[in-house]
Amino acid sequence: MTDRIRLAHCGDMAGLGRLWHDAVHAGAVGAYDAAQLKAWSPAPKSAAVMTERLSGQIVLVGEDDEGLAGFFTLTPEGELDMAYVRPDRKGDGLAARLHQAILDEARKRSLSTLTVNASHIARKFFAKHGWVLVQTQTVRPNGVEMQNHRMVLHLKAD
Repeated sequence: MTDRIRLAHCGDMAGLGRLWHDAVHAGAVGAYDAAQLKAWSPAPKSAAVMTERLSGQIVLVGEDDEGLAGFFTLTPEGELDMAYVRPDRKGDGLAARLHQAILDEARKRSLSTLTVNASHIARKFFAKHGWVLVQTQTVRPNGVEMQNHRMVLHLKAD
């Protein structure tokens, strides 16, 4: 299977909404209960919702022979806002390649510090890639309490 990483385009938005929903509901099972998963992503997001949500961000997608396989996003302020891979691609290196590509984009923009609010599962991935835990925090998406982890990464110049 050959992956390609590229900038997202408007035609990707509905697929990214579906991928996000599937990644939450299949990828975070066991780390969050059913009510928390539903609060995190009640339904796949429409193209319009994703376009608005990702407006102004760098959006990198990974695609394979089956289509969209993952995506990472970065705000102009240096927040890694979204990081998801299709459930069948979890653990195969695609997330690491998307992570490296988003770090490269951050360096191009002279960002020196990145932040992320990582799920329980994503926290392990980010820690493996040098991110440091700042604090565990309680959030309430759609009124349902859950925890995530504020992490930081200080970029070194290449």
